Amino acid sequence: MTSASFTLLLGANALGRDIIKNKMTEKITKKEVLDYLAIPEKDFKNYFEFSKEIKGEKIGSRWYFDKQEISEWKNLKESRTVELALKEYETCFEFAIKMVYGGLSLNGIRGQRTEVQAADDVILGILAEHAIKKFLAKKFSAEIKLDEKVHPEEITPQDFDLIRDNGSFRKPKLGVGVKASKMKNAFLVLGSNEVELPERRSDVYIFARVGLPSDHLFRILREHSFFGKVRMFLDQNDKFKKILELENIPVWICGFAYTSELEKVTSIPGQEFSNGHRYVKSVGNLHNSDRDWRELISKL
Repeated sequence: MTSASFTLLLGANALGRDIIKNKMTEKITKKEVLDYLAIPEKDFKNYFEFSKEIKGEKIGSRWYFDKQEISEWKNLKESRTVELALKEYETCFEFAIKMVYGGLSLNGIRGQRTEVQAADDVILGILAEHAIKKFLAKKFSAEIKLDEKVHPEEITPQDFDLIRDNGSFRKPKLGVGVKASKMKNAFLVLGSNEVELPERRSDVYIFARVGLPSDHLFRILREHSFFGKVRMFLDQNDKFKKILELENIPVWICGFAYTSELEKVTSIPGQEFSNGHRYVKSVGNLHNSDRDWRELISKL
């Protein structure tokens, strides 16, 4: 075989490998990803740029994404999402109101809150706790009990109260804290006191995104006579938003981090912590495989 023929053969083999590779790793555009995932563009941007849970490849001036990886991400998201029914929402909101009127501080990270604002902040965490309880039971047959008593003027750092072990319930061996946020957020974020004060610290933190509409209270009250005239006006005017019914609440359980894995920072992408440091972990770096969850459960 001549040198030229050998070179041509190598080139043909390389071309063949590239064709096979391209077939195995089909690339899709950002628009195609958004259509496929059916999520808001702002959320996608946070998941891609900030938490890095969605990865892409820049070719020229455009970003492309591996279709198989995007499909796997979507499947994991769906397998980690728990739907809470309206009755469960009502139970959680009732508990949130009891907490607010039971002595919960109205001084939040945004300053002084009203009772409505405080309850709105608190309910995300309570919804997440109930969803995680359902998730562990259904997916891994792990039965836990939550602390569902209101403790006036007292912060209870551990959200798992009991776990079933050999037919009876006992206290968990690890302290577990649950943190929740809106769907767009890319980081598990903890205040300094939650990590640095021994009486507040947990051993592991589970993070969930909660798809609670911002107008959930209005939706609950939409049938109330007080809203009658308003609803009639909104329904009759196409240019106005409507007060929709409150349906099932999706809670996306994103994973967990051990306290020793948290990063001490004064900012995260898109946000500066002007009043001190925080302890954080990006969603892309949380433990979230079935194996990770089974290992955690074995330690509880």
